[in-house]
Amino acid sequence: MKLNAEQREADGSLEACQDMITVGPEGWVPAEHYEEAMALSKKLKGDGLAAAKSEEEQAQIAVHWLLDNMDKEEYM
Repeated sequence: MKLNAEQREADGSLEACQDMITVGPEGWVPAEHYEEAMALSKKLKGDGLAAAKSEEEQAQIAVHWLLDNMDKEEYM
């Protein structure tokens, strides 16, 4: 039950970030909002890194941030 609650909280946070940045579920951003979305994403990432409770949490945020380029092979 605890893990389920943590997952729901994480999903809610992700959805809130996606809505704020106007990111679609697959990471797409409308071209006319790209610059604004990237600036907001950078600010939110900085806020998230500052709020992290440990270096490990900071590392996970840095590696898995919403709009950063990523190696999709790792997830396939």
